[in-house]
Amino acid sequence: MDDLPIEILVLPERPAAREDEVTEFDVAVEVRCRTAEATDRRGGAMNLCLVIDRSGSMAGQDKLEVAKRSCVDIFRRITGDDLFTVVVFDSAVQVVVNPQTPGAQVEEKLKAIRPGGATNLSLGWYQGLLELQSHMTDEHYGRLILLSDGLANEGETKKAALASVASRARDEGITTSTIGIGGDFQEEILDAIATASGGRFWYISESGIDTILEEEFRSALTVVLDRPKVELILPDGVSVSEELNSLRKTSRGYALRPLKGQDTYNFAVRLQIDPAHVGTPDFTLRARLYDSTREVTSTEQTITLAPQSEVVTSPVHPLVNSVVEQYRSSQTEEKMLEDMDSRELGGMKEMLEAEVARMKRAEAGLLAQRSMLDPTRWQAEWDHLDHHLSMSETAMLVNELMREYFDEPEIQDLFNVWRKSFMHEKQRKRGFWRLSKRDDEVEVLLLVEAIGVTDTLIQRLPDSRADLEQKRESLREQLARIQ
Repeated sequence: MDDLPIEILVLPERPAAREDEVTEFDVAVEVRCRTAEATDRRGGAMNLCLVIDRSGSMAGQDKLEVAKRSCVDIFRRITGDDLFTVVVFDSAVQVVVNPQTPGAQVEEKLKAIRPGGATNLSLGWYQGLLELQSHMTDEHYGRLILLSDGLANEGETKKAALASVASRARDEGITTSTIGIGGDFQEEILDAIATASGGRFWYISESGIDTILEEEFRSALTVVLDRPKVELILPDGVSVSEELNSLRKTSRGYALRPLKGQDTYNFAVRLQIDPAHVGTPDFTLRARLYDSTREVTSTEQTITLAPQSEVVTSPVHPLVNSVVEQYRSSQTEEKMLEDMDSRELGGMKEMLEAEVARMKRAEAGLLAQRSMLDPTRWQAEWDHLDHHLSMSETAMLVNELMREYFDEPEIQDLFNVWRKSFMHEKQRKRGFWRLSKRDDEVEVLLLVEAIGVTDTLIQRLPDSRADLEQKRESLREQLARIQ
């Protein structure tokens, strides 16, 4: 992997910092992978485990059958160096195939999977981790994909405990991505597992299992760095005053999620600069990129100390501004999730309005400094911000409907869809995952659900018809904008 094109950049908010007093100064660190084709296989051999919920609810909508066909398709495409395991669970767990299963028997065993009973999600996941650990070598990187459509009603259900296991598995080189289907699964558990292990949490409706499994599989094929870490090296007189990120700190700095294909990942920190202790007209910030303990590449950036008049008139780097604004957004989202859990929706209107204003400011800054970025990087950041803005605008419309009609029975189903879509988007932004078709479909699903609920309420609440029709029209206009 040493010959792969990958770079790390230190991006200061301005080219200069003040020389006359202690100031704070934002810096973004960005890692960019540049492979020729996103579908090229760039990493080592893969130790892959699919953990599939086969509880009774998976029989509906052919969900289990679609998952089985996807497992067969993935098996047909792995190479001789890859290891392949499939675990199914309901109230019990079964290892259907593992690396020792004769190849001629794999498809027959997968097709023989049948739906069962309850949902002991932790038992299935733990068994999947155990299988991966049993067959792990230095030449393999571990990937687990966990798919469930039900409430975890047996086994361990505390998200903190599951996140702790996920974090330890991550240290051993195993990443878990989670896929939640429909309206009954516990999104906070799947999100916690994915986040702690460096994987991605997906929310989908009853269809789309095959495309998500395909995307996860293709993504696993293009791993560039499996356990990337960034070490930030600061000179005397410069220290971190605030972590503008939620990354886990390790002995070698900040632990990132796995990096793949043509991936980009960034995060920010706020520095405190004391010119008196710097002692020179400028200073240098350094960053090293590791894959586990192996140094991959490094970079440095020199910042000049200058008079206040020169600093305040210098341009603000648009990427730094965008990264910081999105971190502030994630803090707001945590508060909104707390309000959702306590059913306190009144204050969310103001928070969502602030979210929309924040994203519009970030877009304005990106537009103003467009010439500072190459077109491809600019477009990727713009798409990221624009999708976030659209999701926030949709959430404002849904929140307004829910606040005014929260006691109506139809609203609870809408609330569940809203919370799951919110978790999906929050996790995507936190990991700076590239936008996929499924991300747009999550917003479409939420709007369609809200329009359907409004239609029902119009028929049942004739006295509120005018208000509901106005809300429905706003939802339809938002849907038309994104389709």
